[in-house]
Amino acid sequence: GLARDPRAIRPWDRDYYVGRQQAKMGALPQLAEYFSIGRVVMGLSRVFERLYGVTLRATVPQPGEIWHSDVRKLEAVDEDGHLLGVVYCDVFARSSKAHVGAAHFTARCARRVDDDVGRAVCDSTVVERDGMRFQLPVVVLICNFPPPMPNSPPLLSWANVETIFHEMGHAMHSMLGQNGFHNVAGTRCPVDFVELPSVLMEHFARSPHVLSLFASHYKTNEPLPPGLLRQRADRRRRFAALDLHAQLFMSALDQRYHSAQLDVRPDWSTRVLAQVHADPMFECTSAQSMFAHVEGTRWQSRFTHLVGYGASYYSYLLDRVLAGRIWDRVFKGDDPSTQLSNNPLNREAGERFRNELLRWGGGRDPWTCLAAVLDNGESSHREIEDISKGNKSAMHIVGTWQLPDM
Repeated sequence: GLARDPRAIRPWDRDYYVGRQQAKMGALPQLAEYFSIGRVVMGLSRVFERLYGVTLRATVPQPGEIWHSDVRKLEAVDEDGHLLGVVYCDVFARSSKAHVGAAHFTARCARRVDDDVGRAVCDSTVVERDGMRFQLPVVVLICNFPPPMPNSPPLLSWANVETIFHEMGHAMHSMLGQNGFHNVAGTRCPVDFVELPSVLMEHFARSPHVLSLFASHYKTNEPLPPGLLRQRADRRRRFAALDLHAQLFMSALDQRYHSAQLDVRPDWSTRVLAQVHADPMFECTSAQSMFAHVEGTRWQSRFTHLVGYGASYYSYLLDRVLAGRIWDRVFKGDDPSTQLSNNPLNREAGERFRNELLRWGGGRDPWTCLAAVLDNGESSHREIEDISKGNKSAMHIVGTWQLPDM
């Protein structure tokens, strides 16, 4: 067994002690009764309509079209009623379902098909945009939300509201990211930037202007009191440094595992894990051992993002910074640090984000997309020019931007 100093705090004790501290502060207000899933989807539809002229429409699936009765089908339509794409939502946990947390999958992307050579395409799977023909995009959102209780609509915790806004950010990227080639359509862009549209949607989820569109008690229809969400945000802010430390640690570990200088002798991954723990950026003394490596443990086996995000896990933090800049400079959204409340539901800003970033998928250099989105008079011409190059100078500029208060 592991030698244990009864006074030491081990990494697996973190959540326990955070919970104890939270309990001392008193119970947090329950918000789920203000977030029935139907009203949350309605809120998302209203956000997309105000930003991009796109609405979400619930549709009855055809026999055999869905794989479980829990699955719901949504159609994305434009202002003229034209179909843009389909979203299948499989959001409730069940015993027969793999536990994948929350994820967005592209079943069919929005690639161009009218210039295909020698290949017939079924008209029912094609949409026309700007005189060109594209595949009808189809995406699947998978979550593991608690199933609804008897005599109650499905209710979402605040964390699950943020999750579905995040995943719908990916879905809208897939709907609007039309391109000539399947490998660069929709979310198929450099991993560094793939989380940008989804993280930006988390900002919208927290905006009082957005919440006023849908957050109301499922029994009384009373709107969500602003103070309830503020209390929860203040509580989370107290422990934000712990979460940031964990994200930085996982990003550094991911980089080391994919280094060209890796030593792959037996048990190499655990040895590298211990080395990252001992890095001066993360090092803790034995008296402060909450993040210290414990001999005989192999935490890396739980780091599932090593598959799929190899060497790019840092993109979550990078995209938080980029999304925060776009939120502040383009949508001019609410500022939690100053409690300034500005309405971010601006069609001009939405069209800028759609035309300069979303619609390109991976078909244009993402630094060019970022620079074009930010080129709205709020930044200097020199800064925009440097960002568009995507070089060391661009990264230096991004490094001066603040990690937003989430």
